Amino acid sequence: MIIAGIDCGYKTGGVGLVGDGWVEVHDLPTYSEGGLNSLALADILESVDVDHVVIESQQAMPQQGVSSTFKLGMGYGQITATVAMTRIPFTTVTPAKWKRAMNLPKDKDAARRLATQWYPAIAEQLKRKKDEHRAEALLIATYYRGGRV
Repeated sequence: MIIAGIDCGYKTGGVGLVGDGWVEVHDLPTYSEGGLNSLALADILESVDVDHVVIESQQAMPQQGVSSTFKLGMGYGQITATVAMTRIPFTTVTPAKWKRAMNLPKDKDAARRLATQWYPAIAEQLKRKKDEHRAEALLIATYYRGGRV
């Protein structure tokens, strides 16, 4: 069974594909000015036989600007619509729920450390600070698989 995890964004984000003994990670395909490249995301999801997609749900945060809230919501909507069009079943999960289940500490680098530990074969693709989105996408998929690598 192959599960895809998606860490949402408007200009950043990640897509992690996790199967039995197999893993692949991508940056969320976006345009330089922002917004999802839906065709590229569909290509990633359809490049293998993905059984289920898990999307990290989004919500407005206190003190977050109106513009950034709108952009994040727009990216989330583009992602859910693209996944729905692929006809791959999907669910959403709150960041708090999957992070608590994975015992992930609050610090931003924790996801990269854990994903590198669990998936050493792709550690090179998780070495930069900005790769936290890739790491979170992998961990979201792993969460859905019951924490199984």
